[in-house]
Amino acid sequence: MTLRQVLEVLWQRAWIIILVTVIAVVSAGAYLAIRDVSYRTTGTVRLNPVVSEASISGEIGGVIIDLDPDTVTAPIILDKAAELLSEPAGSLNGQISVDLDESSRTGRLFVTGTGPSPESARDRADAVIEAYRAYVDEQMVTAEATLRERHSAAIAEASALQEEVRRNPANAIATTNLATALGEMSRMQAQLDAIATSGPATTVLDDAPLGTATVPDPALVLGLALLSGLIVGIGAALIRDQFDNRLRGADEVEEISGATSLGELRWDPAVKKLNPPLPVASSHRTDLSEGLRSVRSTLQVLMPPRNAVIVVTSVEPGDGKSFVTANLALAWARAGKQVILVGGDLRRPDLARYYGEAADGEGVAELLVRHADGKPITEDATESLLNFTGYRRLRLLPSGAEPPDPADLLAGAGYPVLVDKLRSLADVVIIDSPPAMGLADASLLAAHTDGAVVMASVRRTDRVLLSDTVAGLRANGVEVLGVVANRGRKKLPKTYSAYYLRPSDTRQTAPRLTPQSLPIDTDVDDFEIDAGEAADRPPLARRRSNGAVAVTSSSRNGPNPDSERELETDTE
Repeated sequence: MTLRQVLEVLWQRAWIIILVTVIAVVSAGAYLAIRDVSYRTTGTVRLNPVVSEASISGEIGGVIIDLDPDTVTAPIILDKAAELLSEPAGSLNGQISVDLDESSRTGRLFVTGTGPSPESARDRADAVIEAYRAYVDEQMVTAEATLRERHSAAIAEASALQEEVRRNPANAIATTNLATALGEMSRMQAQLDAIATSGPATTVLDDAPLGTATVPDPALVLGLALLSGLIVGIGAALIRDQFDNRLRGADEVEEISGATSLGELRWDPAVKKLNPPLPVASSHRTDLSEGLRSVRSTLQVLMPPRNAVIVVTSVEPGDGKSFVTANLALAWARAGKQVILVGGDLRRPDLARYYGEAADGEGVAELLVRHADGKPITEDATESLLNFTGYRRLRLLPSGAEPPDPADLLAGAGYPVLVDKLRSLADVVIIDSPPAMGLADASLLAAHTDGAVVMASVRRTDRVLLSDTVAGLRANGVEVLGVVANRGRKKLPKTYSAYYLRPSDTRQTAPRLTPQSLPIDTDVDDFEIDAGEAADRPPLARRRSNGAVAVTSSSRNGPNPDSERELETDTE
């Protein structure tokens, strides 16, 4: 996929990205609301060389002393610190940690305190440091007192041995014991001197500052949640797109169905405001109207130059077949062709939405029923049922009253005869057909024509259904001229739009005639009036193309329940 295609997918699947991102941010907010926030701070204590060595060896001058760093987290220290803080005994359990740095001659002890607030964390660390310093001082005082006692005992012992040696110089044992006693006395004296000259047992290098949070900052949590949501959402959108089996554009048509792509009609919301929805009737150029003309030009290459008959069908209802049929017919008429638009959908005709009462009255069904009853379909009989649409060179053969079984009627011998008569009356005959999936009507209508055009909707039509529709028509002997992708979202380049689609100051419509205002024997092709005036005239009567006047009747089925939906899908 190109970068542009990826961006289009992300735009089309933006709801997935938004949903995942919202879920991620809401989850982060819920976590922030229920989490326990604690704070942590650290104070540093320096141990003098004697204490530092004793913390490792566990003795001073042979006097056992407990200065192990782990003592900081023992109850003897923590309970004392809790007492200083006026907290219950045991409240500091698990809230204090300690670490000893032995890299220098004077060890450094890092005491870390944890609390529910920055102040409490600082106070706990300071209290523990204070309690530990007091404990070390007590231990050092006890050790020094013990050393002095032992030193005094060693002096007394040495004096006694020295007296004995003086009395008996030959006493080797006394001489040896005297040497040992003097060495012990000297060692103890050296240790006492070290204690006296090493300074305070502990010194606070860094007071504990206010505690900092042990959990991430809320802004960071929300930011990471937002970023994670976007990343996961984008991934989900791309994965969802890979498993999306709907048609994505005209460029996929040939690969999916094997049929020629006749073009892609862009979605134009402005068509909903047109009455009737015939964008090709206006000289105001839009992407959609130019796309319809492009489809017309492509079909002209594939069709016979004169007396051509084509059928427009679709994969499913709502793909825009009636909209395209009505506009293609008018586009050919505006190009100078004599055109007949045929209401081939005998089940749910919808051409009245585009050509009003010209789509009502007798038509295809009546001609085929008469043929089945033994009355031949003649050119005059066919032409007598062609209604004037209000646009030059465009006539309409209504679908007529709904027969009991449209498929049986179309399968009869009368339909091929009707197609031949219509060929002789126009340069182009275009038939509006029911959808091809699940109904035999489309294949029956197209079997005796020059081919069928299949309508499909971008981001709506299933690829498998499109392939099956084309394959089904071909299996019934229908020449599939190609597929038109409707409701596309591709935009024209800005340079193209500026040159070809520049807005007009006025929206002029194609010349439209009102037969109500013409004499019975008038040739309607000799007159042109404004379409707006025609639309404003009351539809009291409809004039046949041969001059006869027929009183109009309401649609046999009432409003088509799919009309509004199809208009939306036509123009989207």
